[in-house]
Amino acid sequence: MLDKAVAAALSSLLLLGAAAAHADGAQVAELVPVNPPTMYYPAPSSGPAPAPRTVAPSAPAAADPTEKTGPAELEDGWEGGPSRDRDGKFAYCAIEGRFDTGHVLMIARNVKGEVNLGMGIPGAELPGAEQWKVKVVVDGKLTRERRALAPKPDMLVIPNGKDEELYTALMNGKEVVFSSDADRMAFALKGTKKVLTDLKTCVEKAGAVPPIDTRTKKVAARPDELPEGLADLLKAAGVREFKRVSLENVPKGERPADMAWRIGPIVGGIRERMVEEGSKLEDLSAGYVDAMKKRCEGGTPTASLSAVEDLPGLMLRTGSVDCALKEGTMHVSLTFFLSPGRLFTILFHEAQEADTGLANKVRDNLAEVLRRLAVNPPSAQPSAGQPSAQAPASPATAQTGKP
Repeated sequence: MLDKAVAAALSSLLLLGAAAAHADGAQVAELVPVNPPTMYYPAPSSGPAPAPRTVAPSAPAAADPTEKTGPAELEDGWEGGPSRDRDGKFAYCAIEGRFDTGHVLMIARNVKGEVNLGMGIPGAELPGAEQWKVKVVVDGKLTRERRALAPKPDMLVIPNGKDEELYTALMNGKEVVFSSDADRMAFALKGTKKVLTDLKTCVEKAGAVPPIDTRTKKVAARPDELPEGLADLLKAAGVREFKRVSLENVPKGERPADMAWRIGPIVGGIRERMVEEGSKLEDLSAGYVDAMKKRCEGGTPTASLSAVEDLPGLMLRTGSVDCALKEGTMHVSLTFFLSPGRLFTILFHEAQEADTGLANKVRDNLAEVLRRLAVNPPSAQPSAGQPSAQAPASPATAQTGKP
């Protein structure tokens, strides 16, 4: 159950439950989940690999190795789904599973059928400029010799190109072993028949599928935290303290946001939708605001919208909606942006009348961060709902009190 303060804020946040709409009233299609696989790694690619470098004596080793002789066991189940590039276009689908040794096994597949295998190694410090010769063996029968890369210090990725024989072996096998000159790691393949079938379907349908999740424990391990990229965006906007608000007790069709959070006295949220070809931010944002105004039942609604900014990497617009009630005025600040890949995103922050300035400051800082990201995009390609933001030079800090 939500505490009373949060429940009160969310009761007014239901203003935002109105569906974003086109000018002609057509409802926007649902987007893929805003919480994709937690560990980012490169999309599968069959492009030429860089020339291998000499392997250092300290080749990658499993962090905190145990004495167990058998393969690492899956702790619960698999989770994942589609990932999109920074323009909002479908890129690939990926799944990951956590094992009792602390490692994470990851599998990604793209529309060409190319596959990457990845291993998260907590505490590892792998040099990104090197490559390692790695042997992949399934059930002691099928063997592949590959080269592994380290896109992150605690992550090893093995590109495989298009290899349906290997993919089928992973679906039907009992154990996969990764071995190099310095280390050996084995994973028990549990539940891969279903999850890799679902992964292939996810790719064939360009991500238009429900989340892939075979876990039995559905409660998030860190319920008060937001996904890393979204948290980075808020931090870049100067927000220092925020807590995720659970929407699990709200039916999916009635949720005011894909994800919500609290910043002191205000409540924020994000909605993302793929829109039709040729959709314009001016119409999308105006339609959304009109729908919000209609939800101001028993009150007097007012709204304002800025001009649309045509930036190199996105279209941007800000605004606000007020609902004047007998009990006081509810204010919602709005940040809209539309990517070239037709991903329409709404960031909003709702406040009581006394905290209008704080909600607007967060909105304005977010807009400034997005302007800078549009001009100087990060090198990593974020997934949907997880914009990767670098801290801006100097937007005003939005603390958890009044500005």
